[in-house]
Amino acid sequence: MDKTALRRINLRTAIDAANKKLGFKSDVAFCEHYDLNASHISQLINGHGSFGERAARNLEKKVDWPTGLLDEDSGSEGVKGPGHSGGIHISPIEFRSGETKPTNVRIPVYKDIKASCGAGIENFLEDVSEYLDIDPYILKIMGIQTKPENLRIIYSAEYSMWPTVAPDSPLFVDVSDKDPDSLKNGNVYVFTHNNELRMKRIFVSYAGSRSVRLASDNPDKVRYPDEFISNEQLNEINFVGRLELALVKP
Repeated sequence: MDKTALRRINLRTAIDAANKKLGFKSDVAFCEHYDLNASHISQLINGHGSFGERAARNLEKKVDWPTGLLDEDSGSEGVKGPGHSGGIHISPIEFRSGETKPTNVRIPVYKDIKASCGAGIENFLEDVSEYLDIDPYILKIMGIQTKPENLRIIYSAEYSMWPTVAPDSPLFVDVSDKDPDSLKNGNVYVFTHNNELRMKRIFVSYAGSRSVRLASDNPDKVRYPDEFISNEQLNEINFVGRLELALVKP
């Protein structure tokens, strides 16, 4: 494993160890305690930012971790968090097909697509990574109401929709619900705008001329401010679909 990938894994496990030891309920709480940029830390973990020698040492110093902690290769159990006797291994979430049934449905999965990450993406629903084979009854138990054939699975990134959606959460998106004139007020939608894939809760006001508020669920409105657009600007947005379910929450 290359050094950068090792640092990303070790950062994830070290933060989890610190959260457990110090009682932080989320990565955001951890970052606030140590005066770290939560979005930047999420990018380091998820492979969206440079994570060189200097960045690793500076981060260790700021959090008061032993120098070189993020470069330790502890095998499959992961790095041991400071003050912990055992290692913590964080396994990535994977969809695995169980017993195949004739009644199962196949939902396209896009493993490399992340909403709210700000990366330029076009026509991304053309390249399927894999499929989730699942019993429709399980979808109903999960609270999904739309027809299975309308579902696509992408992933979340960063903390703009926290605590509703955690980073790296699989997102079940209903791609049939994307007409800007028929939006379900107060629901979360995934859309592309200016070549960026985004995810926001959308509120439409019909008092006087119609106005639209694009809101992040994150309570930090300095870092994640609400956006206000006109009806004309709403029609310029290319809606991908409505969020039916975020599988993993903090």
